[in-house]
Amino acid sequence: MMSEVGKKLEQIYQAMLEAYRSEDDKETGARKALEVYDKSEAEISEVDYYLRLIEDLKRSFQEGLKALEEARAKEEKKARTIRTGGSVVIKLVPCGKHCSGCPHGPYAYQVWKEGGRTIWKYLGKA
Repeated sequence: MMSEVGKKLEQIYQAMLEAYRSEDDKETGARKALEVYDKSEAEISEVDYYLRLIEDLKRSFQEGLKALEEARAKEEKKARTIRTGGSVVIKLVPCGKHCSGCPHGPYAYQVWKEGGRTIWKYLGKA
């Protein structure tokens, strides 16, 4: 099903072809076809303007999605990077705000000893 804009553009196209074909002389036919275009130029220019805006918006969304996907992939890679040694611990964590939803989680951590200290590395929601 064709939209109203599509129908109007098709009418202009058909009118230009008809104007061209109505003349035996190609030069006269081309001039008549261009007259049809000139009468419709405002509508065509408006459609062209919005098509460019739509294409620009589409490109912006595609670039934004690509950046989000790259950032997500980077975070997933970071989350998968686990040190050798140590343990993975899954735990619930209180937020310290005395909220009714405590504890929160479960969250995954990698835990290991380093220089006599216990190191907890957050890996993400479990």
